[in-house]
Amino acid sequence: MTLTSYLDVSPALAPVPSARLAGRPEGGRRTSALVRGTGSIGARHLRVLEEMGVDDIFALPVRPTTSLAGRSDIPASVKLLTKYPETDMDLVIIATDTARHVDDALEALDHSPKALLLEKPVSQDAASARTLSAHARADTISVSAPLRFHQGLAVLADLLPRMGQVTSAQVRSQSWLPAWRPNRDYRDSYSARAAEGGALRDLVHDIDYPVMLLGAPSSLQATLGHGVLGIEAEESADLLWGGHGAVHIRLDYVSPVKTRSIRISTTDGALCWDVVHNEIAVDIATAAGVQRSSIRFPDDASVDVALARQTLAVLEQAGVSTGNLMARFVPAALADGIRAVAICDAARAAHSSGGKEPIVW
Repeated sequence: MTLTSYLDVSPALAPVPSARLAGRPEGGRRTSALVRGTGSIGARHLRVLEEMGVDDIFALPVRPTTSLAGRSDIPASVKLLTKYPETDMDLVIIATDTARHVDDALEALDHSPKALLLEKPVSQDAASARTLSAHARADTISVSAPLRFHQGLAVLADLLPRMGQVTSAQVRSQSWLPAWRPNRDYRDSYSARAAEGGALRDLVHDIDYPVMLLGAPSSLQATLGHGVLGIEAEESADLLWGGHGAVHIRLDYVSPVKTRSIRISTTDGALCWDVVHNEIAVDIATAAGVQRSSIRFPDDASVDVALARQTLAVLEQAGVSTGNLMARFVPAALADGIRAVAICDAARAAHSSGGKEPIVW
């Protein structure tokens, strides 16, 4: 197989439509969405909802505020609320601090939105999320995992079964925490706090998508790192699981040169997805040597594009949008989000024990 021959037949390579609402809900009624939390990620969700064409967009801050007039990062069309409205919501997005996620999600479910999108990570640990998974409306919850909505990942997932048996995989997600929020001391952020931050929770996306591609482990080994940034939470994590087809994941906050990628070796060659450069590379082993080909996905570079695709996929899944524009993408279910947090829990336990620990959730 060559990438050229694959491109001729793969639906994953078709252009991704613009993520806007494809049609009105039943009866032609107006669409509505509420974002709980108006920090930087909440503000981004509000902007994305407006760009998607949602009719009525509401913001419900954690701390009471009298106006959004001074918030240049929030669209002027957004309506400020101090409590949930009496009308039914098509979508509620929970974009608060991790420690509040479960309680805020339960409060939202009391108002029966058609869909609930919960920012990552689901909770501080897997045990804390059990009340959500036991809820009668748990199947309406999706967990934010924007990397799932990169076309590069969709192509990688489509290519992988054509490449023989997986023999190993290396995942890297490395960045520099002080650069995340340049106008704020990183030591005062939630990322620095052991109870709700750390590289494992913050970079849980880079646990979710390898599990989606390669399957979930039943146990793992891990080593956590401290001492470079002077924070309570772990600054780095190395996870290892599997026998044949071993998976090694490196997550860290201590690398000024940003890297985000997965390389999967197989019996036919190798696949690499470079998230920073939005590129898929395919190496095929032949008698004449290694044949390499690659393709880039420039639209994947936009965080807003990935979030819009995710939001539309969730609305299509809930039947709010009548199209099927995001069919190639799979939103993360609540169980996916809890399993990713359980892997984080097992990594901390494995670091403490020095051995292999089971994934419990």
